[in-house]
Amino acid sequence: MFRLIAASTLAAFLLAACAPEAEDAATDAAASEAAVTPESAGEAAAPAVPEGFQLSTTLESENYTATAEIDPDILTFDPPLAWRLWTAARDQIDEFAASADADRKSADEDAAVTGEQPWFMGYTLDITHKVTGVFDDVISVSDYVGTFTGGAHPNYFLGGGIYRRGESAALPLSAFIADKAAFHELAVKALVAEKLERGHAAEDAAEVEASLRETLAPSPEIPDIYEGRFVFEPSTETGKVGGISLLFSPYDIGAYAEGSFYATLPAADLAPILTDDWRGRFGGAPVVEEDDPGSDD
Repeated sequence: MFRLIAASTLAAFLLAACAPEAEDAATDAAASEAAVTPESAGEAAAPAVPEGFQLSTTLESENYTATAEIDPDILTFDPPLAWRLWTAARDQIDEFAASADADRKSADEDAAVTGEQPWFMGYTLDITHKVTGVFDDVISVSDYVGTFTGGAHPNYFLGGGIYRRGESAALPLSAFIADKAAFHELAVKALVAEKLERGHAAEDAAEVEASLRETLAPSPEIPDIYEGRFVFEPSTETGKVGGISLLFSPYDIGAYAEGSFYATLPAADLAPILTDDWRGRFGGAPVVEEDDPGSDD
């Protein structure tokens, strides 16, 4: 039996990145930024880049290697959003580096007392924010955090959000879905199908479904189980949203060996439960670039 828990390593800094305080900091930075000058008069102006911003960041020492990658399309779409994600990632890296250094020191001290080899192994942290699609005034961003701190295996956390240009917080599912109960039923059905494809016996489908329903039930700690766990997919119809994909990290709804889950709900299935504002913006079939962002781990 598994119980859905908040992916705190990922969620903590993502929520911080989208908090009003972070928006204020991004606004201050944007106010002092200098726009990149096009090389030719016919070239479109590049997005303004806050001072110190980097699309790719690497910090490493003998104790750790940490990286952060921001999709350039995020910067093009909304520089303050790119800034918030980058500064939050840098904060995460700084905290991770301090933890690695402290653990290395502790391991060396233990080894000096016991005479055994230090237990410390080099730590790694990889953070990636990638665009799954841009849909007029909103952008869909998937989030990946991979870590290794000397355990039995590396681990990774998935997340995602839909952001409207100029707004600090990710849009809630209720902005697009009018019937969350019906959405939940579609989600359970899709995840059961995924689990059966991964080797669960067909005769165990009812048991698999019951386990998922228990795991995905809202709780006081996690009242909205889909918050921060979905992205939009582009469509076979240009400009439309082809579907909504749900992202669950290892351990969220199954054993680590099952990996992460990336289940897509097509626009056709969502059509009856879309809000009036978004019904016309969904259509066609989803075009999914990758089924499992953590599959290379």
